[in-house]
Amino acid sequence: MTDSPAKKTIHKINAPDVGARSDEAFDEFRPQVLNELHAQIMVGIFLASAFTIVTYFNITVITVLAASRWFAMLGAIGFGLLFLVRRKFRLSLLDGLLYNVFGTAPAGLALLLFLNAQCSESHTETYKVIERNRGGSGYTLTLENEALSDYWHIRNLDRYESDTRLGRIQYTFCNGVFGYKVMMDREMTW
Repeated sequence: MTDSPAKKTIHKINAPDVGARSDEAFDEFRPQVLNELHAQIMVGIFLASAFTIVTYFNITVITVLAASRWFAMLGAIGFGLLFLVRRKFRLSLLDGLLYNVFGTAPAGLALLLFLNAQCSESHTETYKVIERNRGGSGYTLTLENEALSDYWHIRNLDRYESDTRLGRIQYTFCNGVFGYKVMMDREMTW
């Protein structure tokens, strides 16, 4: 004789599931605080930060690797701080990761590059142009003695900036607050 469907259902509900894990073990990895409003705010912060980063990265004498290190360090510091106070603010590890990758780290890097660019004393450097490589919307210059060779974005000129008749480029730099030079102006010269 077989059990009725109602008895089977009761039997299944009461029986312990061997493959199931405790919900408490996964609470640290389930978003607790992150909701649609927080996600929209993070998107706004991320887009504003990305615009600021691109703008100031293009005028700062810093490598992509150095900027990435700053990004990672700021994200790790923010994650560490949120990890320490996660129980008080009812944050999961996933909340902390998302807030730092899309909020704290980009905003911190944007602030770092922006503050670094607040300098006043300037100096000029002039370099002979050895080669012009066409690409994109302009030229990437190769300078004498491999000057600024690690900073392609500083040597990358738009078509309207690059005059192929002129053989030198003059940069006006200022020393940034955090030690990274900032390009204030550049122009082709004789």
